[in-house]
Amino acid sequence: MQRIRALSGREHARLEKWLNIEGITLNPRSLRDTYSDVRPVAQILQKKYPSIKLEFYTSASSFARRLQNWQVFSFRDLKKLGLRLKASDLIQLAEGKPGAVDWLLFRLIFKEEEPPKFRISSKAISLGVLKSLEELNCCSHELDCLAAMTGAESSLTLDKDWKL
Repeated sequence: MQRIRALSGREHARLEKWLNIEGITLNPRSLRDTYSDVRPVAQILQKKYPSIKLEFYTSASSFARRLQNWQVFSFRDLKKLGLRLKASDLIQLAEGKPGAVDWLLFRLIFKEEEPPKFRISSKAISLGVLKSLEELNCCSHELDCLAAMTGAESSLTLDKDWKL
């Protein structure tokens, strides 16, 4: 699960540049009120992800309705885009906490630029999964480092009982 955090100066500049290219101006005076609701945020994200359907999100002024919209948006769209938020994060978005919407937009607009994360357990090493991955020339440097850290003799070492 992701946690909302403040953007660095560089991240904020990249977000502002993308918004300017798309012709979107986030008014700092109305940012908190306007973008605490899902619909304006969904309209911005729809430029990058046309699969987002705006008809599911009506404009809301009460906190309870805004929170409900964020919960629906999280379930319907954010989950499909690979972003899972905690209930406390949805509350921050519905309250219009400073930086919350900026983080969400940055995370979704620039998400494909993040390198994929691999997690290989020590059990995978003993089962010989590393050999299969190495045969595919997949992240061989990371595999060697992992094997060295776990004390395996080599990333090509297989368990004697393991049959391919």
